[in-house]
This record gives sequence, C-alpha cells and structure tokens, in this order.
Amino acid sequence: MDIKRVVVYLDDDVPDYMDGIIRIGSVISYDENDNDKNHQDLVDNTEFFDENEIKSFVKERLNIDSTEIIEIIP
Repeated sequence: MDIKRVVVYLDDDVPDYMDGIIRIGSVISYDENDNDKNHQDLVDNTEFFDENEIKSFVKERLNIDSTEIIEIIP
C-alpha cells in the first residue's frame, strides 16, 4: 500500500490530571484510491506533548517521507 494521506485522531479520554498530554486515539492511512487501513498498533498510550511529536512518531513508524501528509484531528 502506497500511503498518500494519514489521519490521526487524538484520544479524547485523557484524564484531567494529565493536562497538556496528548495521546493517539487512532491512525488511518489512505492510498491513491482512497482505500483505508487502520494502524491500531500505533495506539498504545504513548504520551506526547505536541502534535509535531505525533507527526514525527507516525512518519517513522509508517515509513513515510513527509509529515505534510499527516492530518491530526482533535
């Protein structure tokens, strides 16, 4: 699958005491035909402090060339 676009949904169930921490809720990649693939293996309660950290993590794990194709949905 040649990844053309990635959508990262953030975890909306982060406890109040973890204010400032963001986590991945789900990661969906799409190919040139808009076929999707769910990357549940990237959802593991890893804690991030900003969206750029998430983009770098996803880029590395999915072995894609650029973070520009990654969209983050709060």
